[in-house]
Amino acid sequence: MKRGDSLSGSSSYSYREPLHETATFHYIIILLIIASLAIGILSLNGINQLKKSLIPKTINVNDFLSKLTSHDEMKAYVGISPLNIIQITKNNIANLQSQITGLDNSFIGSFIVQYTDKIAVFNYDQNVISGTVSLQQPQQGQLPAEFFAKLNAHPELSDLGNEQPIGGQLDANSLATLKQQFPEVYADAKVGDFLLRYQKRLIIYDYPNDSVINAVSLG
Repeated sequence: MKRGDSLSGSSSYSYREPLHETATFHYIIILLIIASLAIGILSLNGINQLKKSLIPKTINVNDFLSKLTSHDEMKAYVGISPLNIIQITKNNIANLQSQITGLDNSFIGSFIVQYTDKIAVFNYDQNVISGTVSLQQPQQGQLPAEFFAKLNAHPELSDLGNEQPIGGQLDANSLATLKQQFPEVYADAKVGDFLLRYQKRLIIYDYPNDSVINAVSLG
């Protein structure tokens, strides 16, 4: 540079604020964070709803039976464990409709509760019994003198010798109904077999052949 020259001819410099320091940039970041939180909350709600639809809520059995047997038509079953409890769902209602007359989609969510001589359709959430069906109780005729001696000799009844059962011989109508409702329990039962209910056990006994067809624990 020559002596006497000045800097007046050099280009002027202006300061530009970096993008990441601008207010607009900060607003965009805040909006993105809020959007991410909203999406996360929606996703969590969706997962919870999915769990609710796929995982049925747990029901306390004692509370279930207490509610069921509080109704007048079921008070005789206080303290008695049912043979089976089936919840009516979209997946099984078609099969159940082929077995139970009058069952429609309004029963989905209710429970079919099976005892030896009665079936109840129970809506647990509303604590309402939609209906009951009494199964024909076989008549107990005159038993041979050695009936219980032979029966109690079987190991399935070794601890029931002092207990008097209720029941009788299965007729065709009773057996057909029971096989329809509980095919696994009565699969090998025959007309003429004895259906005997003890306090905590159900016995199907073929007396002529001295054979225990099935022994089911009732809880």
